[in-house]
Amino acid sequence: METTILEEAINELLDSFYQRRIDKISKLKLREALTRKNPYLYKAIGVENPEQIVREILNAYTSSSDEGIFGDEFFENLAIKVSGGRKAELEGVDLIEEDDTIFKAIAVKSGTNVFNADSRKRQAQNFKSLRGRMNKQKKYFDPVVGYCYGKKFSNGERGEFREISGQVFWEELTGNPNFYIEIIQIMNSKPKQHLQAYNKEFEDAVKRFTVEFEDQFCHKDGSINWEKLVEMNSSKPCKKLKVIEPKASPKILHGTDKLQIKLLAAFHEGNDIDITGSGNITYVISEGNLDVFEVTADGKVGFNENAQPGEIVKVEMTYYGKTISKRFKLANSKRQSTKQPSIEQISLF
Repeated sequence: METTILEEAINELLDSFYQRRIDKISKLKLREALTRKNPYLYKAIGVENPEQIVREILNAYTSSSDEGIFGDEFFENLAIKVSGGRKAELEGVDLIEEDDTIFKAIAVKSGTNVFNADSRKRQAQNFKSLRGRMNKQKKYFDPVVGYCYGKKFSNGERGEFREISGQVFWEELTGNPNFYIEIIQIMNSKPKQHLQAYNKEFEDAVKRFTVEFEDQFCHKDGSINWEKLVEMNSSKPCKKLKVIEPKASPKILHGTDKLQIKLLAAFHEGNDIDITGSGNITYVISEGNLDVFEVTADGKVGFNENAQPGEIVKVEMTYYGKTISKRFKLANSKRQSTKQPSIEQISLF
């Protein structure tokens, strides 16, 4: 592949990687991140304030998610572009190269530590199934797991797949023994062009999550409520949430009427509990104008005087990892009373 074409390809893939990276952190929910991390560890290492724990969690979350995003958006697509093969639409296979005599099926992986015993068996089974379908073509079947970095090699003894990594992998794809070095040389200063936008999104997430964390998992003096945090992270899992009231969607509200959202939680033991007003429910306005709608900590909702007729908002309710949503709409006109006035109510002047 010509250098200019390769540069364009790498730049394009870096653009995709950073866009996915920014999208991931901008859409991340605090509780989603908290449920995946170890609160006992943060306590043990001396984390004591909301911003500090939020930064620790976000750094750990993005570090683990970046590896997957980079593998999907950059490595896999680069391997397909430079190999001359084609993208596979097969379970456990990303790339296919074939000629008149050989059918090579390649699973592209980022690093060499992606398999445990079960996932390795699944990969072998995927290759085995494909081998069975390819027997009629009378071609030599070559199953390969290619690691984009690292040092690992096996020649596929005992009928297993071959494993190649780093320089060996890229050289087999391109015929160029220096290709693995050229990738990082071509990146050059391109990442710096994206860092400003990403860092801004990261800092916005820190601010947003710190406010949420203080509201949901801190005492009035600002210290972390570790018991509540652990309860959210590790208590009995909620199987399902159900809105008891309101049943209609969207629920029509009139004027500044206030409505109590009633919720039922189903647990894995089979018992359902009315959790209406529980302090462990988080209420968030996820769509619509936040300035015209109010949600109290115990789940009472309603429009305020600034709302316009027809206004619609969506409220998300989260309880121990399960989320359910409900929409509310301000009536297009004021509610008219259907009662007829009594004689005592009629004034004659």
